[in-house]
Amino acid sequence: MAKMVEKEEKRMRAGRTARRKTCCCMLAVILCAALAASSAHGRSLIHSHNDYAQKRPFWGAYEAGADSIEADVFLVDGELLVAHSRKELKKENTLRRLYLEPLREVMRKNGGRAYADGKPLQLLIDLKNGKPALDRLVEMVEKEGYRDCFDIVKNPSATRLTATGDHSRIADFLAYPDFVFFDVPPTRKLAEGQYRRVPLISHYARAYTKWRSGEMPEADKGKIRAAVKEAHAKGCKFRLWGYPDNPEAWRLALELGLDYINTDRPAAAAAFLRESRRGAGTP
Repeated sequence: MAKMVEKEEKRMRAGRTARRKTCCCMLAVILCAALAASSAHGRSLIHSHNDYAQKRPFWGAYEAGADSIEADVFLVDGELLVAHSRKELKKENTLRRLYLEPLREVMRKNGGRAYADGKPLQLLIDLKNGKPALDRLVEMVEKEGYRDCFDIVKNPSATRLTATGDHSRIADFLAYPDFVFFDVPPTRKLAEGQYRRVPLISHYARAYTKWRSGEMPEADKGKIRAAVKEAHAKGCKFRLWGYPDNPEAWRLALELGLDYINTDRPAAAAAFLRESRRGAGTP
């Protein structure tokens, strides 16, 4: 009797091991397919959303290897202050101190490149005051010696300066210096030629899905994939915001072909991507 019980236990353990192996293989296949889909328009990227809320603005995301870093700015008495809302404004939290000076520092150190290996970087500025804030930003870049950080015409390895947020009253993107780019929602209608200044299209995730966890409905997946395809057809990358921020959501972002993982956890998201690529055998 004891031998029969032992034999049955061995059989059950073998079955559990086989099922675990099958699950691991299935996960590897899913990740491979997701990475292949996300690499169709370039490899998946990390966007440090609301980066100024991090313990170490700029530096934490930069050291994690983030591909895009976001700062919300208010124009207050001629100074660009970094905060999500007016009640959070502090006069010491200037865009200059938190982002422009650190960026200039690393680019000087790396010979005109944001990263030593030449990997591109985007600084996404969310304009809370619209055109006046952007005009002040352009003035700072040109008069305070930051232009070399962003002049991708002169230096293709320069950081891309992209304006987002309240720029609906700016009708002609081409009227701005050629180091200024724009992030727009897919609902924004632009005149011919304006997309030359639009490297990124971003939209609120709820426009496509109410998904928070578990299986996303196929219809919602189809809507997101269609939005990605439409952005790519215009030569733009696509980003969702207001989207869950955890490994389950990051994995789904890869499956859907999103160009950016929009995250408040850049170090964790970067580690997830490295592990995913390692598991899928991609660089």
